[in-house]
Amino acid sequence: MPTKLELYQKVTPMAQLGIWEKNLVTGEFYCNSVMREIYEGDLDYNVPLEKTIEFYTDQAGVREFFNKVTLSTSTQTGSFQIITLKGNHKWVKVRAQGTFEGEKCTTFYGTLEDITDQVSLIGTLAEREERFHQAFDYAPIGMAIVSLTGGWIKINNSLMQLLGYTEEEFLKHTFQDFTHPKDLDLDLKQMHQLLNAKIDSYSMEKRYFHKDSHVIWAQLSVSLVRNQEGEPLYFISQIKDITERKKYTEELIRERQRLDNIIKSTHVGTWEWDITTDAVVCNKRAAAILGYTLDEVGPPFMKTWHELIHPDDREINIARLEYCFSRNIKFYASECRMRRKDGKYMWVEIRGKVISWSAGNKPLMMLGTYADIHDRKSMEQELKRTLEIISAQNGRLLNFAHIVSHNLRSHTGNMQMLLDMLIQEKDEEEKNSMMQMLIVNATNLQQTLTHLNQVVDIQGSSGHNYKHILLYQEVDRTLETLSQSLKKAGARVTVNIDKALEIEYNPAYLESILLNLISNAIKYRQPNRKLQIGITVTRLAHSTVIEVKDNGLGIDMAQHGDKLFGMYKTFHGNEDARGIGLFLVKNQVEAMGGTITVESEVGMGTSFKIEFAENIW
Repeated sequence: MPTKLELYQKVTPMAQLGIWEKNLVTGEFYCNSVMREIYEGDLDYNVPLEKTIEFYTDQAGVREFFNKVTLSTSTQTGSFQIITLKGNHKWVKVRAQGTFEGEKCTTFYGTLEDITDQVSLIGTLAEREERFHQAFDYAPIGMAIVSLTGGWIKINNSLMQLLGYTEEEFLKHTFQDFTHPKDLDLDLKQMHQLLNAKIDSYSMEKRYFHKDSHVIWAQLSVSLVRNQEGEPLYFISQIKDITERKKYTEELIRERQRLDNIIKSTHVGTWEWDITTDAVVCNKRAAAILGYTLDEVGPPFMKTWHELIHPDDREINIARLEYCFSRNIKFYASECRMRRKDGKYMWVEIRGKVISWSAGNKPLMMLGTYADIHDRKSMEQELKRTLEIISAQNGRLLNFAHIVSHNLRSHTGNMQMLLDMLIQEKDEEEKNSMMQMLIVNATNLQQTLTHLNQVVDIQGSSGHNYKHILLYQEVDRTLETLSQSLKKAGARVTVNIDKALEIEYNPAYLESILLNLISNAIKYRQPNRKLQIGITVTRLAHSTVIEVKDNGLGIDMAQHGDKLFGMYKTFHGNEDARGIGLFLVKNQVEAMGGTITVESEVGMGTSFKIEFAENIW
């Protein structure tokens, strides 16, 4: 059988217990291998006590510890932190006792135990406990520890504020006392399921009574804490105030019901579009507008619906979507044609709003509607066509009235001048010449009246009275009509027109245009300079340009250019100026699809260029 010392030496390594002895008289020091492992190195046989104390971080505390050993015959125990020979920090438990000869302590002996893991575990548990209490006490939501019978064990500040009770008032009640009767049975049922281990936790919306009697909606989450044997200890409850959320939810439900009623009554189709995936959810009405069922439309993607839009309307529809996605407008709206099941197109109004955006300001989700506006658009287009017809008829009527007034005035003025001269003339030969001129003017007047009658006939039709006209012949006839005025003004007229050039135009309009431009050249001539008028025609690929140019007074374009073709606008102060001629010319030219431009310089003259959009023969 081994001795007690041998047995002790065998057992201590198994228990990881270091043993040591210090002879205070001889200075001898003994320790076993376990102690050397704790210090992570070999200890000198004659290591002084002060050298041993240097391993400890709290050297003053260790000195006090050993001082107690020298003064007492009882065993002393202490826990200290050391720094090993390898520089590692450890916690150790020291047990020491002294041997006395008389009143003098001659020997220390004891044990040394590495308790680093225990201290770390205790610290971790203490830290967790502290974190739990911090989280519990200062949680933004209500938290409570509740007994197995429903009594309140611990309550945090948020729960006291939520229900309006003090901690003392809470501890006098159970959670059942604060629960709305209609929610109590479900709460108790789930609590028993939790106790019976049928569920791990439960969550529910329930109502509590506030201290002032009003109802508070809360989201309750409950878990159960058990001991190591699995026996229930207490409940941990988390209680979050959702009163405002419930109000919003109920209001949202009411709004959704109202919206559903509106949609049903207005027959509007609705859609929800996930822009990131292109997935779209539509109601039945959205498909029914176009004569489809939802299954018949095709894959549930917005691309499918966009392909139903008329090709001519797709570009502007996409542009409006992009404009909305750029956050330039809050709402997207587009009126476009969409293909029905029967292949025909109908007018649909598409409206939408982005309700969700990414952090990078990209659209995520959009809600919208489809509305059948085909009847409305048809009525609008019919109304537009009607207004265009009325406007055109009114314009032609006004234009015709001015043509009658202006053209007849030119002829009658010329005839009046010839009659006055005829009365005063004594020479028979001159009288005969003037009579011939009167006959020519009367013939021209008759032709003008014929043209005007033709314009009257046009008013009831939608097209223009186009006729094939020899342009040179028409210019010559106009010059003949104004021959007396040209002669009186001493004008020199140069005509550069291909005699075979034939255009398709309204004769009355052409006569009115030429009469106005040439008579204006006569009227606004330079008094101290011989009047020169040039009439030139240039043939282009798809049009004809006629230029009427003079060397008269000219027009200040900087001052009058923007109102040159305005009605009743005059620029030279002539008493007989009416401001109608150029207005008529511009309207007649544009009515026939042409354009008129002007170049003028004061004191140098004026050039009018008219481009006829017509066929050349």
